[in-house]
Amino acid sequence: MRNNKSFTLCFLLLLSLFTSCKNDDDKEDSTKTNRWIETNMRHWYYWYDEIPTTNKLNFNATPETFFNSLLCSKDGKDGYHYSSINKKSTATRTGDSEPTLGFQFQNWRMGSGSTTYAVNVLYVLPNSPAQQAGLKRGDWIFKIDGVNINTTNIYDLLGTKSVSLSVSDKYNDANSNARIMKLTPAIVEDNPIFYTSIYQDESTNNIKVGYLVYNHFTPGEDDEDHKYDLELQEKFSEFKSQGVEEFILDLRYNGGGIVTSAQLLGELLAPENAIGKVFCETKYNSNVNRTTTYLFNRLSENLNLSRLYILTSSRTASASEAIINGLRPFYNVFLLGEQTEGKNVGSVTLTDENYEYELHPIVCQIFNAKGESNYKDGFAPDWLWERNPGLIDGQIELGDKDNDILLHNALQMMTKGVVVTRSSVEPTINASPVYNSLADRKNKGFHIKP
Repeated sequence: MRNNKSFTLCFLLLLSLFTSCKNDDDKEDSTKTNRWIETNMRHWYYWYDEIPTTNKLNFNATPETFFNSLLCSKDGKDGYHYSSINKKSTATRTGDSEPTLGFQFQNWRMGSGSTTYAVNVLYVLPNSPAQQAGLKRGDWIFKIDGVNINTTNIYDLLGTKSVSLSVSDKYNDANSNARIMKLTPAIVEDNPIFYTSIYQDESTNNIKVGYLVYNHFTPGEDDEDHKYDLELQEKFSEFKSQGVEEFILDLRYNGGGIVTSAQLLGELLAPENAIGKVFCETKYNSNVNRTTTYLFNRLSENLNLSRLYILTSSRTASASEAIINGLRPFYNVFLLGEQTEGKNVGSVTLTDENYEYELHPIVCQIFNAKGESNYKDGFAPDWLWERNPGLIDGQIELGDKDNDILLHNALQMMTKGVVVTRSSVEPTINASPVYNSLADRKNKGFHIKP
């Protein structure tokens, strides 16, 4: 018995020493990582002069906690920061490397003070599990795996697992006409060029009007092949060959992306008098002491428009707002929808092979040719969507020019100079928006190379 006790005591002592050594190693690794984080942030961070002094920082904290302790109140809004940190093991490229169910959605709290939730489908990716199951824009999801939607299981819709959904095409019909759909996550191409069309009839005064739903600024599947950028130029070549004279750009679901793709779209939409001039300038802090200029370069696919109509939502942000800001010095840019987010800053990705983290700090502010950057509260639309903020006519298929209120009113403004509120097709629900899947887009923002 004594020997057993001695062995147990010895084992526990060794285990304690091992655990202590491991904890010391983890603490040392975190401290080294945090020193690296501090060094980079004091150089790159746009508000570097508001980082607390070194003696007030806790270098023993986890890198995530330490990083967040450096951020200032000017960075972000509504309770979250624009700057972020993640482990390389959880980082993904901005293309299509993660399994997904293949749709974007808005979660709603149904009724004042209610604990009942429902999900409205914003759009469905082609050839995705969602499309193959029959899910479509405007559908409502009430249950996931037989359980009412709540603040926890809502994240199962992001593609983390196979799910069984209870779906209806009516927001107020959770039971009688609900249909069951089973979806399994898969790798799906998320092409930012979601939908294009050309309209020409009596409603357009027989003028050819181009329409593009562009959902994120991504050059290609791995950001190096420029597949999507090349396809965008091809689409505009088609618009030009078809004689498009007016244009409606739908950025309702576009939270931003890579600056060079935004520059390209600007070059395709810009008027002749903007060619060779500034699309945007990114100005860094006094440590970096750099201003980078992006010009409107001449492209054969350019439409030489005389004005532009853009459809917006509260999720229209960053690189999308840079398009609005960059084009406005050269012609009229009319906005219809909701006020945009108001993100007039850009970020970079900082890595080092010796550390397992990626840093994405805000490093610059974005200005147009007139030196303007005064949209931190967002751009106010010329025609404001006032009913059920967040829905943006989410019951109607994109491209339906007769029933999509924003698209319809853009054509009305274009051809008649006025907009007409058509209440018969405006959905009205007693609900408030809670969570939007677009908030988790991995390519949101205004990204530049360091």
